[in-house]
Amino acid sequence: MIQKTLTFNGFDNIRFTETGFTLPPAFRRVTMEYTTVSPGTELFCIREGGERKPGYIMVGRTDDGKRVFVFPSLSESDGAHCNVRALSPESLLVPLPESVPGELAGFLRFINIGMHPFNDVEHLPERVAVIGLGPVGNLAAQTARNFGCRVLGIDPSEARRKLANQCRIPETGSPEEFAGIRNEFDLVIDTVSAPSTLSAAGQALKNGGLCSMVGILKPGTLDCPAFLNLAWQRGIRFLSGWEMLHPMFLTERNLLRGINWISDGRYELQPLLTGILRPDLKEIGAAYRNLAGDPAHHICYVIDWRS
Repeated sequence: MIQKTLTFNGFDNIRFTETGFTLPPAFRRVTMEYTTVSPGTELFCIREGGERKPGYIMVGRTDDGKRVFVFPSLSESDGAHCNVRALSPESLLVPLPESVPGELAGFLRFINIGMHPFNDVEHLPERVAVIGLGPVGNLAAQTARNFGCRVLGIDPSEARRKLANQCRIPETGSPEEFAGIRNEFDLVIDTVSAPSTLSAAGQALKNGGLCSMVGILKPGTLDCPAFLNLAWQRGIRFLSGWEMLHPMFLTERNLLRGINWISDGRYELQPLLTGILRPDLKEIGAAYRNLAGDPAHHICYVIDWRS
């Protein structure tokens, strides 16, 4: 069997790397049905340059025919846009019921990211702000709503704010509007994590509030004394929102809860799916360029490996 893995060297140099597939002892084979593009992480990696084999969101079937959502271990979390994969016992294979459409199941990874901040608080927050309304932020806002919180979604793009409204997030605003808010939120989920958003989050949090830094930290200038003084005076916490820092049992719990909520219709997922791609280099290349060049209107793509 040949394993075909999507490989980038910049956005205009894309190919399939082909290697002989072998299954090491104790590993499990997953034949891919769908892999989901993570626009934030993958575009960041491709922009860094060099050869990249992105992708870590997989839905497929094991050799006994079981349909699974894959949460790979950190050491196995790249090169997932492929037709077949060998996964060690360290990776989590979650049974996926037929009530969850395969092309939408990849959103479970984003749901998990946005659910972890709620594991870091002692009590469910009353008021939550989510900065950035890409797939992670949109679903974090939907998760906050599902927990019964009142949520505000922040994004500079009017199109993304309207998409959030379509996904039953009625309160949205611009970064400029958010920058004027003081002492209002128990929890801020920052999917951008730039100096400007972190400063705004600190001002908007109540005393003792938490900012979960979900986004990869962006470079820039931050007034460190003022920032730290704000945290010191008001007991505000800034925690890493990197999902891989949480124990796997919490991730499994998040994913099972996400599966139940998808099955119950508590997430709006279809509006977030911009398109389903064949494993065709021309189609895939165009989709990645759209994600990079027009993120307001291209949210997320899925590769259908069955076609």
